[in-house]
Amino acid sequence: MAVSPGGAPGTGSARRFPTGANYAEALQHPELCFQDPELKFGTVQQSPVLGPKAISGNFASVFSVTARGGQRYALKCFTRDSATLGRRYAAISSALGGLAASGMSQPWPVGFDFLERGVLVGREWYPAVKMTWVQGTGLISWIERNLHDAAALHTLADRFLAMTADLEHNGIAHGDLQHGNLLVAADGTFRLVDYDGMYVPALRGEQATENGHRNYQSPSRTAADFGPAMDRFSAWTIELALIAVATDPGLWTQLHDRHGEFLILSESDFKEPATSLAWPVLLNHPDKRVRDVAGRVKGFLGRPASALPPLTADAVRLPAQRRSTRAGTGAGAGVSSGAGGGGYGATRRPTVTSWTPAASGVPASGVPAWMAGRLATVAPGSPSTPSPSPAPQPAGAGRPGFGGRGAGDLVAAVGALLSTSAPGALVLAAAQPVDALPAAQGVALLTAAALVGWGRRRRPEYRAARTRVRELKRRSRELADPASAHQRLEKEIRGLDDALAKDNTASDQRVQALQIELRDGQARITMDLNRRTDQAQQQLVGLAAKEQRRIDKALEPAIRAHIQDKLRGTPIDEARSLSNMGGKMVQALQDAGIHSAADFIGVDFSHNPSVVFLVGPSGQRIRVPGIGEARAAVLSDWRQGLERRARASAPTTVPAAAKAQIKADIAALRVAHRTEIKQAEAEAQQKKAALQRRITDERGRLVGQRQQRAMDTQRRRAELLQRQKQLGGAGVERARVEAELAVVRGEARGALGVGGYVRFLLTGR
Repeated sequence: MAVSPGGAPGTGSARRFPTGANYAEALQHPELCFQDPELKFGTVQQSPVLGPKAISGNFASVFSVTARGGQRYALKCFTRDSATLGRRYAAISSALGGLAASGMSQPWPVGFDFLERGVLVGREWYPAVKMTWVQGTGLISWIERNLHDAAALHTLADRFLAMTADLEHNGIAHGDLQHGNLLVAADGTFRLVDYDGMYVPALRGEQATENGHRNYQSPSRTAADFGPAMDRFSAWTIELALIAVATDPGLWTQLHDRHGEFLILSESDFKEPATSLAWPVLLNHPDKRVRDVAGRVKGFLGRPASALPPLTADAVRLPAQRRSTRAGTGAGAGVSSGAGGGGYGATRRPTVTSWTPAASGVPASGVPAWMAGRLATVAPGSPSTPSPSPAPQPAGAGRPGFGGRGAGDLVAAVGALLSTSAPGALVLAAAQPVDALPAAQGVALLTAAALVGWGRRRRPEYRAARTRVRELKRRSRELADPASAHQRLEKEIRGLDDALAKDNTASDQRVQALQIELRDGQARITMDLNRRTDQAQQQLVGLAAKEQRRIDKALEPAIRAHIQDKLRGTPIDEARSLSNMGGKMVQALQDAGIHSAADFIGVDFSHNPSVVFLVGPSGQRIRVPGIGEARAAVLSDWRQGLERRARASAPTTVPAAAKAQIKADIAALRVAHRTEIKQAEAEAQQKKAALQRRITDERGRLVGQRQQRAMDTQRRRAELLQRQKQLGGAGVERARVEAELAVVRGEARGALGVGGYVRFLLTGR
């Protein structure tokens, strides 16, 4: 890393820098626009139509240039002047060049040269930065490619933490830690690019030249935060995202916007945490580590950068992990070279304990990471694995039988009794002939049997016995062919897992859609609010001018009266001294009724240039013999001069009562406009709160449904796994099942049979 000969630019007034288009035009001829030998004979990457291809940012355009030897460079051409640019890059170059490779967790620094005479545009040289082109994958793309590789994501989180530890240890801060400046190399280590806003110890006391990407910075960050601690908020934010997505990949689908410039948290989450959907998801996540780190990051909002703690391995561990790490490794443990990248291991770096892979993704039990800790049973065959639910037992008894007659039993009993006695009663009442009695009695008996059967089938004891019989029959068939049964169970388990994964994907997409709906809805409410308040704000701003206009208007009658008094007090005789005016002309004016300067207000030349009229106070035209164009002009100038002098001595203040009334009226208008603005803001806030509640409720419903599906799936999965396990001793198990089946059938035909039910109806036992 170096600064080209010539040093930093001198101080002075800022000059106008070329635009990206100006640079692209100049780079069409690298042999003319470059002084650096590698660039001068290099090849600039071209777009198909527009010439040199640029990546444009706020303050610079970046071009790709390949030297003759094949080395590729990123050339950063600045579009905004900075008198300190060269000095800053000299300090950065010195600081990064002094870092020993053996003292870093990974090779994150990228070599660069600051070229004082970088690019010739027109007739002027402009500075540029020549940086080694980094072969790597952008952070967002890398996460999406490895979304379901929990181990890789946890390792990346460890490496990011180790890189920030390197920066902290050397008193360096990047200034704009964000996904666009973090590239992941093929070996999984980081490369950090774009050093425009970097702080190194030699720049102590300077102000920041930029405040970093808005989706990664605290809302309270200012240029005065320029120092070794300015990366801490963004570092914690990125680490939280990596830990959260590694623990629960569904969070990426829920919280990341594929069109947004952020990971899982954005500027709106920092500025308006109360209306954020992301914070409730993270702070109420089942994983304790995610909750803890999210809680810390949320607590940093509003705090100055210097008050934030550095991101350390110990800070993102759970308490139990901290104790075990201290006991096992001591305070001097370091990141291994495997975690940090080949050849860049350092024993003085803190060890980062990765989250165990078993807690991420979908383990063998089929429980997703976000369900960890919510189910007591996670492994088939373990003591805590549930067995298939036993058949319900009769209420209040250990032996088989019915217990507790209900309304249905009374209906069955009364119906059976009435149906059997009805034919005889009708014969006795002579309502039907005797020879019809046998047929009627047969119908009555069938009806009574149907009622008894209906009542018996309604009993929970009988239904449980029938269910148990069906289950045992199915188990017996399975055990007769254990290989086929095992395959069927395996297929059913896979079906459960696939269905759960599909449901979870749909749920994640719906939650993400809710996030977008909330963001867009809040934006629409804000735009509506701005439209409503803009006019009121403009009127508020204009009240001072309006007050002055009203004061001026209130003064105008007094000023006009003063001027009229002055003009009326100036006799026309004083015009005698004017050029080309004499006693005869003055007498002619008096004869025409003009005795003072107030008796005419102007001159009218419009009808006939050779005939001039004086205009009276009421607008009447006055013809004065001898007054031609020249004399009329002299008279007009004389009167205007008198009016100017009179206006200069006119009253400048309105009466106190009138002024007080004007101020009261303006104050009332100010209150009305402010009330209108507050009312609009309150209504907008209510709409935002209602939208937030609706989205939150819907998200809560989706999360609840997802959790219930997961628990139901896990319960069913455990049952299927238990049945698979039992297939190992198929012969013995089948004998047991057949014996149990015989017992249950006996109960269904005996104590729970028709005779038993009739006895139960008659005796209650």
